[in-house]
Amino acid sequence: LGHIIHIPIEGHWIPLFPQPTSAQQWPVNEVVWTLAQFASIVLLFVTGLHTDLNQFLRYVGPAAFVATLGVIVPFALGTAVVYIPFFSALSRSTPGEMVFIPALFVGSILAATSIGITARVLSDINRLDSPEGVTIIGAAVLDDVLGIIVLAIVGGIASSGSVSLGSVSLVAVRAMGFWVALTLLAFALARPLERILLKINYAGAMVALGLSLAFVCSAAAEGFGLAFIIGAYSVGLGMSRTQAAHRLMAELRPIGEFIVPIFFAVLGMLVNFHAMASDWRVLLFGLVVTLAAMLGKVLGCGAAAMGTGFNLLGALRVGIGMMPRGEVALIVAGVGLSRHIIGENVFGVSIMMTLVTTIVAPMLLVPAFARGGSGRAAKPPPTRLPPVSAEPGIVLRLPEDLGTIVLNRFLEFARDAGWAATLDDPTDQVYLLRSDGDAAQVRLNRGQIHLNATDVRQAELNAILDQARQSIAHDALATQPQVEPQPLDSSTAPVK
Repeated sequence: LGHIIHIPIEGHWIPLFPQPTSAQQWPVNEVVWTLAQFASIVLLFVTGLHTDLNQFLRYVGPAAFVATLGVIVPFALGTAVVYIPFFSALSRSTPGEMVFIPALFVGSILAATSIGITARVLSDINRLDSPEGVTIIGAAVLDDVLGIIVLAIVGGIASSGSVSLGSVSLVAVRAMGFWVALTLLAFALARPLERILLKINYAGAMVALGLSLAFVCSAAAEGFGLAFIIGAYSVGLGMSRTQAAHRLMAELRPIGEFIVPIFFAVLGMLVNFHAMASDWRVLLFGLVVTLAAMLGKVLGCGAAAMGTGFNLLGALRVGIGMMPRGEVALIVAGVGLSRHIIGENVFGVSIMMTLVTTIVAPMLLVPAFARGGSGRAAKPPPTRLPPVSAEPGIVLRLPEDLGTIVLNRFLEFARDAGWAATLDDPTDQVYLLRSDGDAAQVRLNRGQIHLNATDVRQAELNAILDQARQSIAHDALATQPQVEPQPLDSSTAPVK
């Protein structure tokens, strides 16, 4: 659209966003691309804030396995497609060039995964904290780290014709080490940062400082050779357990609603339909590569998910969630084009693959969650079944000023009992509780505490709520002033 819109200046028509002047530039104006990068930082920072840290740590093992197969299988399929004789000539950037280098680069492009696109879809359907959602986001972060390592290996082979084990190991240790160090540092500094943010009371300060922190960490990740969005996600994840995270999510929402659509609009602007449709062979090449990209993630990530405790439905959700390529594939393709490792045909095919996977994945992912059902494989029944509780959900009616006090005491006791509590809706004060695969919900509405849980855990949580109520009553009695008894006057009539 930017290339179509023109404005008149001194009798001439010029494009609103001028086209790039060299092949080394992106196919969109640098100002627009910069705005899109800012939008992706905001999106991933909010995604990190919204991630349930306990769920993330619980599924970090499955996420690592999903990410590994999610890189290997698409890489192998992408490399194999280029070796098909019909497509080999189209993949060469110069006549007589070896097919080996372009084939490896196509495999690298297919190995990438876009965190931003899937994160937006999962957030819109409120599935970021689900087992599948946490696994997808964690795997996508690790997938980008692995993708950077693969890009470094392929780039080294393209520039020198070979690559040493030492250089590969250095890139791997550097990338993984920085990501782990940044995430741990964010965890360690989360509470001190929260105290600083909460002390600043003037309007907009928390948003400004939070975004500044996201930008600084993004720049640091870029400096260490990682995708900059990994830095934004890591610092958001580190602050996810703080009370400041809920305020940041609420205050960043209008900013995200304004700037994040720019990111998705720019992805659409990168498509050169004329170049894709000018040669039917290139179009066919793009369709085959796109099919390999989709099957590679669904089969590779889905198989890994089934091996880590997900059922067929959960594996399908994970595989589809890892399908979008988005900005990461475009960055890899842009590097290849600027270094003359790939030609215009492969770059156009990469854009086509990115567009199709970006559009198709949300169309498949939303119905996969909408049909309902758990994505986790059923556990074998224990030798001794727990008794089924007939306890209904409980409603505790209290004065409005006392409801918040009882709720906070209940959450404190629930955490001590092994329940993880997360604020799901700050407006309605709805908390989600999780423990050993069970879930519960507690909501405060005008002094009324509504508590609902699974049958086998309802009685346990009812007892914790009663314990919280009695604890506050005991504190209230203990703080009442003690009145010294006065001696009775003999002239005073006895009190009946």
